[in-house]
Amino acid sequence: MTRTALVTGASGFVGSHLADCLVQRGWKVRCLVRITSDTRWIDTDNVEMVFGEVTQPETLVPAVKGVDFVFHVAGMLRAGAGAAYDRVNVHGTRNLVKAVVEGAADLSRFILVSSLAAAGPTTPGHPKTETDPDAPQNAYGRSKKRGEDALREEAGKVPWTIIRPPAVYGPRDRGFVILARMASRGWTFRLTGEPQPISVVHVNDLVRGVVEAALSSHTAGKKYYLAHPDATGLTALGRIMAESLDEKAKMLILPRWAIPVTGWMTG
Repeated sequence: MTRTALVTGASGFVGSHLADCLVQRGWKVRCLVRITSDTRWIDTDNVEMVFGEVTQPETLVPAVKGVDFVFHVAGMLRAGAGAAYDRVNVHGTRNLVKAVVEGAADLSRFILVSSLAAAGPTTPGHPKTETDPDAPQNAYGRSKKRGEDALREEAGKVPWTIIRPPAVYGPRDRGFVILARMASRGWTFRLTGEPQPISVVHVNDLVRGVVEAALSSHTAGKKYYLAHPDATGLTALGRIMAESLDEKAKMLILPRWAIPVTGWMTG
């Protein structure tokens, strides 16, 4: 049986890789994109394109009609104010879930790709677990947590799963672009001050995990962190990137204020 999925945010970094993964597995894929979206990363020959926005509820019921799975990846990553985050990450999620309840109530699973930021920071040596209380520390994290709450409130009998990835890296990524530029020139860097370990996941591992969570009967009604088991740092990531390019990374020690300047110089 061929599975059919709707992917929101398919023009973005994670969403485009997820759409690719589903196509490679033989799924029928429908991508919800804005009319202004840059679709360079969407395999338009093998997916169905539906134009709409999570902030425009009237566009969503037709988008979800007939699908077996919804993968909600779209989100606002950077905004000038909390209201802008809420418009997409909270109200947009609520709109999409309501559309599913109205137009695809027999959905097999609604997967929300949220963020580690919804949980807030952890203490050194004690990674967050799914049973720890949430304490998001910024407007973005609070909006992602409220988006999760909206899913729970509106889903009714529609089964759902929440995935909270940390920092994601891999092809098409723009978040680690400074690190990648430096690595291509044989450099990595360490910031002054106390090292700050971070959790990361490669985009291919993330999307495989998201699909497996959607298919598992044990994941319904639960949230999960999906990350590499070991925390790392920017220095180690830079070294790995350089080695993958057959470069031996030389070390720069930089103050935090110099990172934007470094990015400009290596662009």
